[in-house]
Formats: sequence, structure tokens, C-alpha cells
Amino acid sequence: MDRTEENRQEYKELQHRVKREVSKAKQKAYDELYTRLDTRQGEKDLYRLARQRARDGRDVQQVRVIKDRDGSVLTSEESVQRRWKEYFERLMNEENEREKRVEEVKSVEQKVDKIRKDDIRKALKRMKNVKAVDPDDIQVPQFLGYFFVYKN
Repeated sequence: MDRTEENRQEYKELQHRVKREVSKAKQKAYDELYTRLDTRQGEKDLYRLARQRARDGRDVQQVRVIKDRDGSVLTSEESVQRRWKEYFERLMNEENEREKRVEEVKSVEQKVDKIRKDDIRKALKRMKNVKAVDPDDIQVPQFLGYFFVYKN
């Protein structure tokens, strides 16, 4: 289909009609729901919906069955939670290999060149001017102004 103004106008009108129909259908569905909730059966449905929402709000939704250390399948919610607790206690209280490696690394003494004003000027010019801020919430134009005012 070619992109003419006429086609674009027709598309917009159809889109508007579809949105209106969807809105009407939603309103009708809500009206029917509210009418049904006013009945005795609706009261039961309301409690069923509340229970379902409470279940959906729990942290662990997908994992209903896991295996314990021996490979046995755990199905009850209490045993699954107990197994997760064991797992995280072991995970968090275990010695970390990375920490050991960091302790083993020796510091390296190396000569570092002084930072020159020219280096600062070049770095500031490469930075974007508008939205970037440093950890102290100072924007680049403020840096530039400070740097060029206090050059000495």
C-alpha cells in the first residue's frame, strides 16, 4: 500500500474507531463484572479473586518443585522454602574464592605521571555538554567555567 495522505487519513480514522470500540467493550465487561459481583455468587467470586491475587503476589511464583541436596523432589511449599533457605545460607556463609585471590595480589609500585592542565582541558572538551554530571552533581559547563576562570 502506498503512503499517500488519503491512506494515512483513512488509517487514522480506522484507528480511532477501533480505540472507541475497544473502550466500549472494556466498559461493558466492567459493567457486567460489577453487576455479577453484587450477587451472592459474585461475593464468592470476589473472595476467589482476592485469594488468587494474594497467591500471585508471593515472591516465588514459578518454582513450585525443586530438588534437595540428595536429588529428591520437594513438592510441599514448606519444604521448598526450607530448601531455598538452606541454599542461601550455604551460599552466603561460604568462603569466597575471589576474596582469597584479592588478598594474594601484591601491590605494584609504579611511577605515575602528574596530571597536567592540558590533560584536564582535553578531557573536559571531550565530555558532552548537557546532561552528564559527576558524582557531586556538577555539570560539565560548571567544570569548564571553573577551569577556564582559574587557569593558573
